[in-house]
Amino acid sequence: MRFMARNLTVRNTLIFILVLLLAAGCLSGCSIFRRKTDPDQTASPSYSPAPTKEPVSGGTMRLPMPVNAPFEDPFDVSTEEMLNLFSLMYDKLLTLNAQGEIEPCLCESWTSEGEGAWILRLREGVKWHNGSAFDADDVVYTYESLKEMEASYYKPCLDRIEELEKLDDYTVRVRFNVTGIAALYSLLFPVKCESKHVGTGPYRLYRVDDDAIVLTANADWWDRPPYIEFIKFVERDSTSTALASFEAGQLNMIPTDILTAGKYAELGVTNVIDVMTQDMEALLFNHRDSVFSHRELRLAVAHAVNRSRIITNVYMNRARVADSPIPPDNWLNSTRSGTLGYDPERALELIEQAGFTVLSHEEADLRYSRTGESLVIKLLTSATTENTVRSDAAQLIKAELEELGFSVEIVTKKHTLGAGESDFVKALKAGDWDMALVGFNLALGCDLTSYVCQDGANNFGHIDDDELEALALSLLSADSEETLRERAYEFQNYFAENVPFMTLYFRLNSLIVSAKIAGIVSAREPMIFEEVKNWHFSQY
Repeated sequence: MRFMARNLTVRNTLIFILVLLLAAGCLSGCSIFRRKTDPDQTASPSYSPAPTKEPVSGGTMRLPMPVNAPFEDPFDVSTEEMLNLFSLMYDKLLTLNAQGEIEPCLCESWTSEGEGAWILRLREGVKWHNGSAFDADDVVYTYESLKEMEASYYKPCLDRIEELEKLDDYTVRVRFNVTGIAALYSLLFPVKCESKHVGTGPYRLYRVDDDAIVLTANADWWDRPPYIEFIKFVERDSTSTALASFEAGQLNMIPTDILTAGKYAELGVTNVIDVMTQDMEALLFNHRDSVFSHRELRLAVAHAVNRSRIITNVYMNRARVADSPIPPDNWLNSTRSGTLGYDPERALELIEQAGFTVLSHEEADLRYSRTGESLVIKLLTSATTENTVRSDAAQLIKAELEELGFSVEIVTKKHTLGAGESDFVKALKAGDWDMALVGFNLALGCDLTSYVCQDGANNFGHIDDDELEALALSLLSADSEETLRERAYEFQNYFAENVPFMTLYFRLNSLIVSAKIAGIVSAREPMIFEEVKNWHFSQY
């Protein structure tokens, strides 16, 4: 857990805001809960190691949550733990499968009217946890509620949505400011209603204590009800406390980003499951005021950096190599772009092609020059009070580049999570660097314009490439999944050939989970509970 409370509020440069996108709605009413056996009043089941053909319903999954975390409004989340909790209670209009493809949820079908307008057909027969019927008025209500909020984790959805209107009880029209199918990624949102803690999701609120929140399976869910009967979120004040609670048997699942998660794996006792994230580590190049305006030098760096070594030695294998800013597990990722492997000999060839010649072969003093000046590179990076993993990676990059003759000066600035104007952010914006080692949390979907367009908010390297910009914009106008995939492949191939910045790897987080909890085929941030209906306890 990135500390226990994984902050969701700012992360706008070094660690950019996770942009989930939304539109929604609701209905008022009082929650009425059926009486069930309290999870804390039942004896622990006796588990059999032999799996059953049909999962057995029952059991309690126990997870940590931050102390004093807000449990009010699903739009007002400030930690990933609370985001996960609310995702169990509230459905979205649309959802994503494990490969990032859009699938139905409360919206069961969608049709383009052209020019950025889409007709959404809502699912009939859906009930709120209080028994009231869900309809189009709820979607309009939530959208209007979001527009009225001054700030919200989900506010960025409004960047794409221009209008949302009811056509009939189960039909709405949404107008976007982009014309392609990618606009639908703006509808990945929790649908809420006026009643507090009332959703339409697979779990409903059962009990709130001073130190825990307990959810129970929603037997009236429109989809197949989940097998696990209770999910209990227990307050813990730190990652170490939560892990100690897990080892003591008080918790049986912990979502976490700690690099040492693998040590908790024990055959038949504890499983550690990889969780792919949108967290991309990248090496930015300064296109305006450094030698990296030369394409060959950018390619040389891409071939000089051994990313697998960094992943093994720094990230303890908790990352996955990628050549473009599209996650390697995403349906739009092209294996054809995998051309930037570690190849120091090719890197030397590219340095010479850029017009740089060797000035000195003296040991530890190999330098390249193009105009009589040594090739000295300033590498900007950051460290936080929590860890120095990125600055450790910078040291390995420095060592590998110096083996080829680069002279690298590392400049490390402090960065506090959630601080928009930390020392690192100020230095990044100032632009007095040649390369910058940073982290971005990418939006779900395929909008990469912020990173490669000339006026993009995250284009700190001042990339100025009309063809790359046109390719990024073309993703937003693709009118079908087939066209979107084709254009994504074109973007990735061009990206790999020109390396406007170097995508290093995407981070992996983990689920540390009791082996008694079965059925977890995959989990992915930011929606790790997307397949919770299939999770179950072993036979008991």
